[in-house]
Amino acid sequence: MDGWNSMIRYYKNNFSDGFRQDSIDLFLGNYSVDELESHSPLSVPRDWKFLALPIIMVVAFSMCIICLLMAGDTWTETLAYVLFWGVASIGTFFIILYNGKDFVDAPRLVQKEKID
Repeated sequence: MDGWNSMIRYYKNNFSDGFRQDSIDLFLGNYSVDELESHSPLSVPRDWKFLALPIIMVVAFSMCIICLLMAGDTWTETLAYVLFWGVASIGTFFIILYNGKDFVDAPRLVQKEKID
């Protein structure tokens, strides 16, 4: 159960919690709103990959499992389907890993120094 809670906390902290830090920064006065600024720093256009890549990965992984459970007429046919969908899901996973910083919901108002 502790591992499950750790995974949930990791997901929330990295992928769905940046807007909360922005609201805390506004509330505490760490960021002051400039009335003359023409655009909001919170509105960042999202690229197609933020929706498409996770959907492709889930569909490819699901098809890989379905191909294992619903075997074809021959083992070579089943192996071909499993390899195709397995490579598609692993390839999509590595593309998401490569673009990982784009998927993180980081705070946008106050930028902290990065320690390398």
